[in-house]
Amino acid sequence: MKNSESKKQVDLISLIKKKHLLEKVGKGTYRVNPCPVCGHYDHFTIFAETNSYFSFSGCCKGGSAFDYLLEVEEKSHDDAFHEYQKLLEVEKEKPPSQPPVVKEGNDMDYTEWICSLYQNTTEKGKQYFINRGIPNGLIEKYKLSIGQIDNRKCMVLPVWEKGIVVYYSARFLDEKKPKYKNATGTAQIFNIDYLKASEKSTVLITEGIFDALSLEAMGYKAIALGGTQHADKLKEKIKQAACDTIFLTAFDNDKAGQECKGQFPYKAIEIPEQFKDINQWIVNSLQNVHEAQNSVLEIKSSIDAQLETAGQADTVSAYLDSGFHSDIQEFLSYKDKRTGFENLDLNMKGLYPGLYVIGGISSVGKTTFTHQLCDQIAEQGGHVIYFSLEQSRLEMVSKSIARTTAKINLDDAVSSVFIRSGGSSIIVKDAIKKYRKTAENVNIIEGNFNTDVKTIREYVDAYRKANKENPVVVVDYLQIMPAIDERMSDKQRIDTNVTELKRMSRDFSLTVFVISSLNRGNYLSPIDFESFKESGGIEYTADVVWGLQLEAINDPVFYKEKSVN
Repeated sequence: MKNSESKKQVDLISLIKKKHLLEKVGKGTYRVNPCPVCGHYDHFTIFAETNSYFSFSGCCKGGSAFDYLLEVEEKSHDDAFHEYQKLLEVEKEKPPSQPPVVKEGNDMDYTEWICSLYQNTTEKGKQYFINRGIPNGLIEKYKLSIGQIDNRKCMVLPVWEKGIVVYYSARFLDEKKPKYKNATGTAQIFNIDYLKASEKSTVLITEGIFDALSLEAMGYKAIALGGTQHADKLKEKIKQAACDTIFLTAFDNDKAGQECKGQFPYKAIEIPEQFKDINQWIVNSLQNVHEAQNSVLEIKSSIDAQLETAGQADTVSAYLDSGFHSDIQEFLSYKDKRTGFENLDLNMKGLYPGLYVIGGISSVGKTTFTHQLCDQIAEQGGHVIYFSLEQSRLEMVSKSIARTTAKINLDDAVSSVFIRSGGSSIIVKDAIKKYRKTAENVNIIEGNFNTDVKTIREYVDAYRKANKENPVVVVDYLQIMPAIDERMSDKQRIDTNVTELKRMSRDFSLTVFVISSLNRGNYLSPIDFESFKESGGIEYTADVVWGLQLEAINDPVFYKEKSVN
C-alpha cells in the first residue's frame, strides 16, 4: 500500500472477529485458537494498542490488518488493497462506540476502545486538538480521539499506564452541561509512568491533561492530576516511588489552583495572571499566526529560566518576584475583619491569620467570651468551626439564644439555664428565629479523646475545600486536647499541639483561637507572659495572646502585700 493510503487503519480485531473467536489473554492482548495459519494453539496473538498481530511459533510474519489480508487470508495484493479500502469506508461510516462498562474492582482496560476511537478519528477531528496547541505527534502518541458518549460528540483524553489505557477524561464539544465526563471507577493520574523512570529527570505537575500536553508539546515531561482533589493521591505515589526526580508545579491561576500549589513542597512555575492556565497561555500565543512561533519560544524561555532555579526554589529573590506582593494583598484583606467588641477592635485593627491564645483562670468566662466572639463573626458572614472539648453543643447553642433574647429585649431576656431546662416563651421563639441566619455559619463539634490536632486539621481542610471558605477555628481548650502520641509528656503534648495549630493557621491562612486555662497562681495577680509559662511554649508560638481576667484584679486590695488572706 502507498503511505498516503495507510495512514488510516482498519481495526484488526474487528476484522478477525468476522471469522474467528478471540480469547482475551492479557490487557489489550488476544489469542485466536486454533491458529488460522497452521491450526496449532496458543501462539497467534493480536495486540490492540498497536493494532497488529504476531505468531510466536513463526508460522507467519505478523503485521497490520493489510498484512493479515495478504498473509492469513491469502489475498493478492490488488484484492487485499480493494478489500482494505472497502473496510475503511465501512469504519468511516460507523459511529464511534460507547465506552466499555468496567465494574469497580476489576482491572480497568479501555485500550481496545481507545484504539478503535483513534482509528476512526478523522483529520478534521484531530483539528480540535491542534487548535488547543497539541501537535500531531502527541495526538498519535496518546491516541487522542474524537468519540460519541451519551449521544454527544466529545474529545477523549486517554490515561495510559504500562501501555494500557486505565482511565479517560472526555470533554464534550457542544454547549450543554455537563462539560466533562470521566471514566467510572477510581480516577488515575495522567503520565504516572514518569515516576518509574530510572534516570534523573524534571517533571512538571499540572491540574488538567491539556495543560500537561501543552508542556509536552514544548519538550517537557508533565503529569496531570485531573483535578486538585487528587493532590493527595499524587503525593502518596511520589512518596512510594522514591524516585530521583525534580518536580515543579504549574497549577491554574484560580483560587483552587493556588491552594493546591501550597500542598506541594516544589517550586511553582509562574503563569501570567491574565491567563487561567498553561494551555490558555499557549493557545493565546498561537492566535496571531505571524508571531506564533516567537510567542511560543518566549513562553519556553520563561519556563526554562524558572527551571534553572528549581534547585533554589526558596530564595528570597524568587519570593520577591512571585509571592511577596500577593501575600501583602491577602494580608491586607483581613484589616476590616472585626471581632464585634468595639474596644477590642479599636486596639486590634483587624483580625488577621495567625494563632490567637485566650488565657484565663477557671470559670472566668473564656468559653462564653470566645463563643460570643464567634457568633459576632458569623453575624458578619464569616464561617466558624468551634471544637468544644468540654461543653456540649446544647450548652453552647442555648447561650447563643439567651444572648439573642437580650438583644431583642433586655428586660425580657432569659438565661441559658432557663432554655436548657425546657423553658419556652415568645421571646425564646423569636430569638431562635433571629439567630438561625447566624447559626448557618457556625459549626460546633463536640470533641472527645480522639479529637487531636491531626483530626482537627483534617476536618478544617475538608471544610475549606467543600465550602470554598477559610473559617475562623476555635479549640476549647488546650489543656484537655489529647496528644498525637500517647508517649508524650504533658509539656510535650501541649507544645506539639500549639505548634501544629500554628502551622495549620499558616498553611491554610486561617485565624485560629485556642483557649488556655491558667494556673491558680493567677487568681490574685494580673495576667502577663509569666502566666503562660506552665502552658507550654505559648509565649513563643502564638501570634497574639489575650488575657481574660476580672477588672477587680487591678484593685489595690489584690496587689498590696499581705492585703488578702
